[in-house]
Amino acid sequence: MISVATEKDGSQIRDIAARAGVFSQEEVDCVGELWEEYLSLGSERCGYNFIVEQEEDQVLGFACYGPRDLTDGVFDLYWIAVDPDARRKKVGYRLITACEDEVRKLDGRIIIAETSGTAHYEPTRKFYFDVGYLIEASIKDFYVVGDDLMIFTKRL
Repeated sequence: MISVATEKDGSQIRDIAARAGVFSQEEVDCVGELWEEYLSLGSERCGYNFIVEQEEDQVLGFACYGPRDLTDGVFDLYWIAVDPDARRKKVGYRLITACEDEVRKLDGRIIIAETSGTAHYEPTRKFYFDVGYLIEASIKDFYVVGDDLMIFTKRL
């Protein structure tokens, strides 16, 4: 079941980010920082919305999205990750669909998802293609030399 993330989900969200197998420690730490802002300020003030898919008390995956500053109806998908033990069960699909549904309710018109262009992130890029996102742009050597930024968008 997809629901708004609550304080009790925090340790599992951090654990999933750490065990996802694609994020660096810096990225895992960033998830934790956004989570802390979400808890301390609330989604309205910080701009981050966390949702989770759960089976009883077990978090199977999470997503974080929010409005893009200085735009009208544009949202960022900051993070989406699924517990490695829950992969191939459509958790990611349900999470991204729930994000899109919520963004539509907020009169959103575009969602932006940014990811790496390395081979390590090929499954991530395939996921975005599979759920209807298109590459809008890429920036060569963005993260480091040889690691391009891939900017995906979906128009709602």
